[in-house]
Amino acid sequence: MPVHKTLALVGGLVLAAAVHATPATSPPQKILFVGNSFTYTRPPALQYNTENVVDLNEANAIAMPEGSDPALPQPWGGVPGIFKALVDQAGLPFDVRHSLRGGATLRGHLLNTNPAGWDMRANIASDRWDIVVLQGNSTEAVDRAGGNYAQFSTYVGLLRRFVHSGDPHSYRESQLYPGGSNTLRNIPANPNANPLARIFLYQTWARPDLTYPAGSPYAGEPLESMTADLRQAYGDAALLSGGLAGVVPVGEAFMRAVQSGAALRNPYEPEPRKVDLWWHEDQFHPSKYGAYLSSLTMFGAITGVDPTSFGANEQAAADLDIRPHEALQLQRVAAQQLTASGYVLERRNCLHASPRSRGAWR
Repeated sequence: MPVHKTLALVGGLVLAAAVHATPATSPPQKILFVGNSFTYTRPPALQYNTENVVDLNEANAIAMPEGSDPALPQPWGGVPGIFKALVDQAGLPFDVRHSLRGGATLRGHLLNTNPAGWDMRANIASDRWDIVVLQGNSTEAVDRAGGNYAQFSTYVGLLRRFVHSGDPHSYRESQLYPGGSNTLRNIPANPNANPLARIFLYQTWARPDLTYPAGSPYAGEPLESMTADLRQAYGDAALLSGGLAGVVPVGEAFMRAVQSGAALRNPYEPEPRKVDLWWHEDQFHPSKYGAYLSSLTMFGAITGVDPTSFGANEQAAADLDIRPHEALQLQRVAAQQLTASGYVLERRNCLHASPRSRGAWR
């Protein structure tokens, strides 16, 4: 069985049981999303449902505005905001928070390497989390795309240690992976470490801007090439780290949406009746459709509830002006990819937003 599928299966089985054990009257599960602009997304998802999620970097953006982008004002909602809308509709109690910064790598979150001086590590240590989602920079995990897999994999393990053990320790990156810095890194204790926290890797997606333009890393190849590299990198890093709940196969869900005909394969050559998963201005950030598909996949992986349970009139889709048949298609894609990746899902027909709502076909 492939690496990523084995991890997902374990996570899916555990999480399916967890859903049954957390009725709406139970204390909310505390979830932290750690990542960058692929998680906070672009309008209209950018500021969706901000009143119900906590942006842990909002204060940093106010105090140190050089680290923010005036064109993308905080607080942000994004995938965490859509995820919160989904779990609320499902009657599952979640306290949703996020620590996000544009372009951030996993290394940057742990070492606070951002030039603005935002203390990202303190955000991770600010509470005792039940669930942590780690999203790396879009090219961080793939050498061919200009990233550094060895560094990425190392910091998956170091962040797992910070969340699970929280012990103070020091290291030199040169001792951990080839080409690493010889600077002594001192990681303080995490007073809110939780050895039972479920940690997920948020697998990112193939970028059309690195695929279709001449001279790009994947020029002349299909989106499947970068998707395969991301799938391998995230799966290998999760296996090497150990102790993770699984990989959320968002990038593979994007690919499935393309292959099924629900989404454009090449956003530079639009086709009728297909959604564009990528933001129209750059073709690598997620559009509202990409953000919705990401959130549906995240919802199913973390809760064990089948995303097709929501049906055509799901509220977040309506709020984002995603048409009912498009919502159904994306729910179906998310559910099919999660099942293919080994997650066990429970269908809940009672989640339909109205009597007119119909579940997606399988």
